[in-house]
Amino acid sequence: MLSLAVAVIAATDTGLAQTVTQQANDNRVAIWGSSVANGTGDESDHGGYAGHLQKLLAERGWELINQSKGGDNTVTISARFEPGATPEENTRYLMSVDPAYVVIGLSLGNEGIAQCQLGQSNGCTNSFAEANAVFDQFASGLRSLIARAREAGITPIVALPYARSDFWEREYGLTRRMNLLINSWDVPSFNTLGAVDDGQGRWARGLWGDPYHPNAAGHQEIAYSFVPSLFAALRAGKPTPQRSRTGGFAHLRADSLDAMSYGVDDTMHSFALTFTVRPAGDGPIATIQGQLLDSEFTIVRRSYGAFEWDTESIRLTPVDGFVASLGVKDGRLSYYSPGGGSISTSIEKSNAWYDVTLTHYAARGETLLYVDGEQIGSITERLQPTAFMLGGTANTGYKDWMIHRSGLNNDEVYAMHNGRLLQASLEIYAPLSGEDPIANRAQSMSEPRIDSTIVRFRND
Repeated sequence: MLSLAVAVIAATDTGLAQTVTQQANDNRVAIWGSSVANGTGDESDHGGYAGHLQKLLAERGWELINQSKGGDNTVTISARFEPGATPEENTRYLMSVDPAYVVIGLSLGNEGIAQCQLGQSNGCTNSFAEANAVFDQFASGLRSLIARAREAGITPIVALPYARSDFWEREYGLTRRMNLLINSWDVPSFNTLGAVDDGQGRWARGLWGDPYHPNAAGHQEIAYSFVPSLFAALRAGKPTPQRSRTGGFAHLRADSLDAMSYGVDDTMHSFALTFTVRPAGDGPIATIQGQLLDSEFTIVRRSYGAFEWDTESIRLTPVDGFVASLGVKDGRLSYYSPGGGSISTSIEKSNAWYDVTLTHYAARGETLLYVDGEQIGSITERLQPTAFMLGGTANTGYKDWMIHRSGLNNDEVYAMHNGRLLQASLEIYAPLSGEDPIANRAQSMSEPRIDSTIVRFRND
């Protein structure tokens, strides 16, 4: 269905209408989901994460329209796909705004996956079997919505399920499992959980307005997990990235800290830096630059009807610059924090390859190091990265370089170690092998830089 503006143009000049309609459709994005997608909890009245994305995309020539409705799940939202013969008044139908792209933002909470509390019987589950059935319903319903959008000529993007304050280990495990499942589908997505997770499936301190919704700070962190150039990449025809299976790697011909680098174009908070490395000996293997984040908590008074309560809101402010690094010394691979601390593990095999993931959760203030899929340790800090660099000692080898705009949990890192590629919030994926080893295969227009005088690509 055409928007009113396009319909008016169509009535005045048919040729002009075709041009304007095509241009409008090509650049129009709809957010279509439930209350969090609708901005609930954002005390700043910026429209939640959708409002932040609207501003971000407008600077790039895109139009975003929010067609979300509080309380929806995969079942109830179906009635809002398109108006029937008798459209309901004041209903936000997806097809009414004629989008080229749709961001589907739904939650497992609204699907009814949470454990029933004392006296509660609706919208919750009493057993793992019931929760598993809700999991299956959500997955099936989401796939149906994706297929329906594509049948209508709309490109879908999925917001991965996120945290809730009433989630415990059961719900957290199912949320992680759902996010891995969606990552295996041929559909773009962004990792909201990795932006707000406290490590137990609930909102990190200072990010929630009520148990079910993020506050303004939480919405901002979710927005940071979105790849800013995703829609430009989709319009350019970039496919869902696949893990490279070709042999080969990048080899340093001389010492260089920034043989390969990526300068962050848009603000990034939580992140994951992943690569596979064959150290040549003692020395640095990767460097991160940016600004430290100072945290300040304030009390926000909230109300709903006759109820009032206080919540904390976190404010993260960039302050001093920092340099952090990963390196090898005396048979140990270590992360060296800008605060002076470190995390390390023994790597006793010579001439061996190691999978390394350094992931950072800005909101909860934690950096974690993983080697070969196993968590080595963590350190407390808050970072805003501006540049990632691979390099160090001559003869070091690298392959499968990735940068995610969101933190990764144990399940996700283990899956990557076992050959999976997680496309959600993926900003950079350079396989460092094959025909075009430095090309960014992520659905992003960002470009890593390589010093061709230092790096050569080998197939042995």
